[in-house]
Amino acid sequence: MFTTGQIARLTSVSQKAIRLYADRGLLVSRRDDADRRIFAEDQVERARRVVLLRSLDVSLAEVATVLDADDSAAAFDTMRDRHRRHAVGSDEALDYVRTLLRGEVALPAGLEVRRRTIPERAVLGVRGEASLADTGAVLRDLTGRVFAALTAADAPLGGPVYVEFRSRATETYPADLRVCAPFEGAIRPPEGMEITLDPAHDEVFVSLDQVHADDQALLVGVHDFLTAHCGPQREGPNREVYLPSFATGATGEVMSIAVPVSLAEPPAGGAGERTAGRAA
Repeated sequence: MFTTGQIARLTSVSQKAIRLYADRGLLVSRRDDADRRIFAEDQVERARRVVLLRSLDVSLAEVATVLDADDSAAAFDTMRDRHRRHAVGSDEALDYVRTLLRGEVALPAGLEVRRRTIPERAVLGVRGEASLADTGAVLRDLTGRVFAALTAADAPLGGPVYVEFRSRATETYPADLRVCAPFEGAIRPPEGMEITLDPAHDEVFVSLDQVHADDQALLVGVHDFLTAHCGPQREGPNREVYLPSFATGATGEVMSIAVPVSLAEPPAGGAGERTAGRAA
């Protein structure tokens, strides 16, 4: 059995969102002896599907229609055709959800899952909340504050900036996120910021170009795929890692979505990046 908090962590949304979906009958729960809401194991998969459908701006009523249909994929196709003009996300995002509903989960063609080793490092971080509409502006503000603090302390970056998502924004509740900047040297954290140690670990990740990075619905799908792919290996919140080329008009990789996992034995020749598997 799973608690509300556990379901929320496994689907990367807030506990309030999970409670809303349960109150609307999209998820089935019962109360334990301590009056906590608990969910059976099959509700984890159903919650994932609710989150993905909502990322495509499918209404709660239509989510129920799709998930409760005898053929969820066919019901999704009917709904998608009816709203194609107003659909949120690319065909790739829509196709990812359709494959999940059919039980044939695969990343879009051209995307692959890889694995890399991250050394231990000090990180300057600042937390914030952001609605769906304000996420970009909040990330720019928090990142600017972190860069300003490092510049004032003459502390150079020690790697790409990344964002940890304790929970992603939904239509009702804001995201709980933390902008993190690995750095070298010493710094006294300004008020509202903190220095933490990011221990050595591996990351399972998918690299994205700017077109994919701008498709918010597809990002939710990649997060979902990696969370399910990593399973019990997952050792922390999902991350979005931003390269200096992000939003510059550059071609090729500009960001990656990553999940921290247990440190594996490095390959022969030293630690580094290696392929973990390619999407079907």
